[in-house]
Amino acid sequence: MRRIDERVAVDPDDWGGRPEEREIIARLHRTKEEIPQAGTGIDATAPIERVVDEILRLANMP
Repeated sequence: MRRIDERVAVDPDDWGGRPEEREIIARLHRTKEEIPQAGTGIDATAPIERVVDEILRLANMP
């Protein structure tokens, strides 16, 4: 929600600015219902360099 708060502070009309949108976001994070079964989780809260390195590693790219 911190990241959504930061976006909405810049643009109040951005997705997540309305309470019903936040409820949807919270449900999706809680239930993980929108994550593909064959998907791979990436910790996008890590520093961007580590996120990119992890994506490249998983894609077998140097």
